[in-house]
Amino acid sequence: MPIESARIAEQNDRAVFVSLYTASRDEIAGHKGADLWGRTRALTGTASEVFDMASEHQDFICILGTYNDYPFGFLIAEWVAIYDKKSLDIREVFVDSEMRSVGIGEAMMLALFDQAEKFAAFSIVSRALPGDRELKNFFERFKITARIIEVERKL
Repeated sequence: MPIESARIAEQNDRAVFVSLYTASRDEIAGHKGADLWGRTRALTGTASEVFDMASEHQDFICILGTYNDYPFGFLIAEWVAIYDKKSLDIREVFVDSEMRSVGIGEAMMLALFDQAEKFAAFSIVSRALPGDRELKNFFERFKITARIIEVERKL
């Protein structure tokens, strides 16, 4: 029976992470707001550099979502201070478009909630691009709801 699950990324996951990260960048390129997000909020560096930072730095958690033990998604969260309390900021989340209906994203979120509980996090925050209803709905299933809208006018 196929099963979806999630786990903390390990060094031998580099190649599959690089592939997923590249796919995430290809997919987001056409979204409204992607250019602003890329310059202000996105993790920077090559896919391999992002993997090193997210999997080795104590301020980050890198979770892989798997199906039959093969990774099809990733979630990177950063420990931040909100109201002077420890919180998790979901910096990036991605699931292969062909695998979005099998529960991989949900498994990654549950793994993140486990980490948040284990380390007594105050909250979990993230962001979604305008028009990315799929991601917004995904977050809302976990009661992560909009608290701020960021606006921009190019001059």
